[in-house]
Amino acid sequence: MRKFVEKFLIILFCLYNTYKINPDKNLAFYFLISLILSLLLDLLHTKKRRIFLYILFIMLCFFDNLFIFYLPLILYNIYLDFGIYTILVTPLILMISPITNLMVSIISIYFSEMSKKYKIILTENKIVRDKLTEDNIYLKKYNEQLKIDKEKNIQIAILTERNRIARELHDSIGHAISSSILQVEALKIISNENAVISGLNTLQNTLSNGMEDIRKNIHNLYSESLELKSQIEKLCREIPNIDTEIIYNLEDDLDYNLKFDILSIVKEAITNCIKHSNATKLKITLLSQPKFYSIVIKDNGSIFDENAFKNSKGIGLMSMEDIAKKYNGFLNYKFDDGFQLHLTLMKGDIV
Repeated sequence: MRKFVEKFLIILFCLYNTYKINPDKNLAFYFLISLILSLLLDLLHTKKRRIFLYILFIMLCFFDNLFIFYLPLILYNIYLDFGIYTILVTPLILMISPITNLMVSIISIYFSEMSKKYKIILTENKIVRDKLTEDNIYLKKYNEQLKIDKEKNIQIAILTERNRIARELHDSIGHAISSSILQVEALKIISNENAVISGLNTLQNTLSNGMEDIRKNIHNLYSESLELKSQIEKLCREIPNIDTEIIYNLEDDLDYNLKFDILSIVKEAITNCIKHSNATKLKITLLSQPKFYSIVIKDNGSIFDENAFKNSKGIGLMSMEDIAKKYNGFLNYKFDDGFQLHLTLMKGDIV
């Protein structure tokens, strides 16, 4: 827009100078030719082609001096391409007498210089804006990762405290009840009265049942990892109006961080399927291969909002890719009779 306004002013000055010196001439031809050449110079992106137009216009100036009155319009583009070397064209300006043509040429070069500086400022602003946008994306991504890590650390802290309590129960109450059972057994051996033996049997059964309950509770409490399969099944049961199928073939002794990452991927994929797809069926496949873990999540949706999926507030595609890279794996997704997501996580490779 800036260039259009500046060239419009220049061509008005050129037209005025031409009419003032040659009022009897048919000036429409010179005006249109100069205007067309100026527009072509703005449209052509190859410098060699613009040079050809510069040479053509200079030849026209030698052919008919009236074209020199429109030289300031062409000087605008010449200065953008050649800068200070534009001075080599000044002898053409001096071929005609009006000082106003020289003044218009100077104004044209001044406008061109200001336009060049303005373009540089715009480019710098765009670079800064893009850098800020990129920083905001990385900051958002970093905050999301911090949120995930915080949730993971909370789960680890809870499990650690549960394990500590389980060990204390096992070491104190468990041993005390076990000793009591042994003492009752000893009293039964040395006692001869049936009533006492009957009471001791009742007490022994009560202590044994209590000990068994404590063992079961400690077994449930003393766990160092989340139950991945049960958590995924729970997520699937909560999906409305979508039939789900789970194929689960993973080891039970997976690292907690790996289980947490897999659960995060499955949870996000289910959420995005509900929000951004019209699927009625969902299949989740978790397989353990000799060298890697394979996660395939496929639905039968005919509509899927990919942009919404990429910009979702969950871990999104970018964080899924980060999880894949964390295990030296990769992420693929495609639309083939529905939306399919495939992650490969290498075993024993964490970066």
